[in-house]
Amino acid sequence: MAPGRARPLAAAASWFRRSRSRTSSVTSRLSRSTVKSDCGTWIAARDSGVVLALLNHQPARGAPAPAASLISRGRLIAALAGEAGVPDGARLRDAGLASFAPFRLFVAAPAVPPRVFTWNGVALTSRRLDPRAGFLTSSSWNPRAVLPARHARFRAFRRAHPSPSRRDLVAFHDEASDVRGGAWAIRMSRNDARTVSVTAIEVTASGVRMRYRAVR
Repeated sequence: MAPGRARPLAAAASWFRRSRSRTSSVTSRLSRSTVKSDCGTWIAARDSGVVLALLNHQPARGAPAPAASLISRGRLIAALAGEAGVPDGARLRDAGLASFAPFRLFVAAPAVPPRVFTWNGVALTSRRLDPRAGFLTSSSWNPRAVLPARHARFRAFRRAHPSPSRRDLVAFHDEASDVRGGAWAIRMSRNDARTVSVTAIEVTASGVRMRYRAVR
């Protein structure tokens, strides 16, 4: 996603990464929106240019355990994808967040600065995300160490590619090696889970395009 061609999402592929051992894939049509899932991260794009991505979140130690009976987080993004307007904090609170395990939700739309909502199981917070250098990642294993390491790797990538093209971003997400082991890699691989696909979304003046690619 080259800057200028995909205005809201200069580093979209960085936000939309899948990391689960199961490899099932579901695509559904909801009110002219497309939702992609591989059983761990959910990605949606509307023809209007609204883009949503939900990542699992691992709260800091000491956070209360999730409720025993939870609703799949995929249902939340599917509902949001099928609605008009841009999701905000009020809409998310109306969804009954206590019924969902912790997550981070990325929201971008034309003329609306990209924002990340974080539900930690107790409170909902939000922050803006740099549309040119924003990066989100998740890891259920050792997140306190893995996430900062991946952010450092992305910062190094941006120094080497001040204006990354879509090809540059795709190549970054195909990096499957790390000196510390596959669990630390961008295209990660562990004994219990691995990255199984890469989804890239481009939002331009001519429309919205979603590309999904399975990886091994």
